[in-house]
Amino acid sequence: MVAVVGPDDVDMTLLTSRVLTLYHLPLISYGAKDQRFSDAKLFPLLFRMVPSENHQIFGILSLIQAFDWKWVSAVGSGTKSSRKAIQTLIAEASARGICVTYQGVMTGDDEIAKIQLRRIVRNTVKAKTNITIVYGEDTVVYEFFKAVVELKVTGKVWIALESWILSAWIASIRGIGETGTVIGLTIKPVKLPQFMSFLERFMHCNVPTNRTSLVLSGSENLAQSESCSQSCDECHSLSQADLAGILKSSIWHWSFYSYAAIYAVAEALHMRLRCDDMGACQRDEDFEPWQLYELLYHVNFPLQNNTIQFSSQGDLFLGYDVLTWITANGTTTARKIGSFSSENLNLTSSRIRWATPDGQVPQSVCITECEKGQIRSKQSLDECSCRCEDCLEGTFPNQTHLDACIPCPSGTWSPKKSQRCFPPTLTFLDGGDTIILALLILTLVDFLLLCGCLLVFATHWQTPVVKAAGGKLSFVMLGSLLACCATTGLFVGRPTSLSCRIRQPVFAVSFALCVSCLLARSFQIVFVFKMAHRLPMVHRYWIKYRGTYFFVAVSCGVQGLVCFLWLLFSPPSLQRDAVSKKEIFLRCSEGHYLGLGAVLAYITLLCGACFVFAFWGRKLPKNYSEARLQTISMLVFLMAWGCFMLIYSTTEGKGRQIATLQMFTGQTSVYAILCTFFLPKCYIILFQPQANTVAHFQTCIQAYTTTARNSAK
Repeated sequence: MVAVVGPDDVDMTLLTSRVLTLYHLPLISYGAKDQRFSDAKLFPLLFRMVPSENHQIFGILSLIQAFDWKWVSAVGSGTKSSRKAIQTLIAEASARGICVTYQGVMTGDDEIAKIQLRRIVRNTVKAKTNITIVYGEDTVVYEFFKAVVELKVTGKVWIALESWILSAWIASIRGIGETGTVIGLTIKPVKLPQFMSFLERFMHCNVPTNRTSLVLSGSENLAQSESCSQSCDECHSLSQADLAGILKSSIWHWSFYSYAAIYAVAEALHMRLRCDDMGACQRDEDFEPWQLYELLYHVNFPLQNNTIQFSSQGDLFLGYDVLTWITANGTTTARKIGSFSSENLNLTSSRIRWATPDGQVPQSVCITECEKGQIRSKQSLDECSCRCEDCLEGTFPNQTHLDACIPCPSGTWSPKKSQRCFPPTLTFLDGGDTIILALLILTLVDFLLLCGCLLVFATHWQTPVVKAAGGKLSFVMLGSLLACCATTGLFVGRPTSLSCRIRQPVFAVSFALCVSCLLARSFQIVFVFKMAHRLPMVHRYWIKYRGTYFFVAVSCGVQGLVCFLWLLFSPPSLQRDAVSKKEIFLRCSEGHYLGLGAVLAYITLLCGACFVFAFWGRKLPKNYSEARLQTISMLVFLMAWGCFMLIYSTTEGKGRQIATLQMFTGQTSVYAILCTFFLPKCYIILFQPQANTVAHFQTCIQAYTTTARNSAK
């Protein structure tokens, strides 16, 4: 003995294969489809003349995809083989975008079967899936469909496996035609012409009345014949009608494949014995049965218009026929509507009778359509298509596969439940902010007050108060302070590279000009009252060469040079600060902090000099002495910009708060000089005209001179 052909039963094949493996005998089964047999490590010498269950699963899923069904149920028997097949089905369905939303397990136990099957049927109805895959042996499927009929379930699509698609026993259930449409697969039947004459001459059997054949409509189609037990006493010759039924039954499913198994072994033997075309073989050559193993993998020969060749998994796949049940006049027949081979499905769907009111293909999609920005949940089988989840912040639904949220690209963001990602919003200081609006109003008031002071000084420019305030220098001071106010407006609105470059240098030069004028005026007053009589030559040259204007020009030139070097080596630039994923704040970076520090340090030096001369001239006539007010203004400037530089250095100048603080500090400096120098003089001009006369000033000077002489004595 060199090989064994058979059996067709899964359990017997499992047992037989393990026993024969011990004796190194190859086994060729013509009916075992269980996918467990594909494992060459467990079944090294097993070959199968029928395709593995995996082929059937691929065919079923291709059939489901052909009708664009996305949401199905699956019902299987409780056997280990069935559970494994259902798991494979679910995994492969998920990869193809098909959701098995409900999975039921049937049983053939009579005591609990009826209650369990009713519960499974109710669950399939509750799941509201129109498509149900029924996986199991015909005995269990028979009880399942009895429950379906009893519960009056109608209008569904039942996907049948080969195990029961040709079962006349199931098709004979009263009312099964009302349950819906049955579509399934069966292995490709191949007729053996020589076998027909054999049956006509030698076949005698009693066909049980409770399991009649399901005859296929059309000469090309097949029906299933159930195995029957027979006793010699009941055997009799078949009538012509009985014989015709058997000749159209599923006997062809096992007759051809067992026939092909014999030929496969013969072909392997011919190769091993090196037989020639005339049939001459080297019969005297000894060999072991296990040596046929590799040769069986290489068999490749035609048989009944089919090519017999084993796959790498040791099975033979000639394709499937796609069948549907047609019920007419109380009789159910199977009709071929297509074929499946090598994952290629060919269908004539017009031959299917759909159990829908309009006769159209039923839909099977989730009853809950997800909203925009949501995906279908994958938490569990019974929720995989009906539960929707929001995409979290920073994610959006994948447009290719709507079952996953993917992160937003770098530099973008999305809110919760968003369909797409957005670029961050560009923000800057604008009038919509309450604080910025308040500062703008403060700047406007400052600007109007300066304009008012300029108007008052212009209309009274010949009066002693204006002349004591510096005369023409006072107009220069007012103009520089107006320029400082104007630069505050450059902080509001969308910044540009130009606005970033000019706003700080313009403010620094303008404010330095104002402080330089204030310093020159203070120096001139102190010099006239305290040093002119001691240094008459210096006083003469100061007046002759306009020392005041020369000092102001030089002082502003120094500040301008510092600003030029700042712009040359580390100029301010436009900067984007990521406040959050949603917001980018546009601001002006002041470059290296030494640049801003240098211009502020120079102004601080001028303010310090002003403070010294103000203290030195504290005892001058009250018309000229402004030590207290000038000291306050200088202290306000030093404190404001000192705090700003401290905060600026710790925060590296980032954030909306720094820009707002810088805007506020600049206005504080302008207000300090306005309130301590110009407004008091405008008050005297407008409300105390008696103090704005030459006589009043001469009286004050005479009083100071008298006091100074008395102090000298």
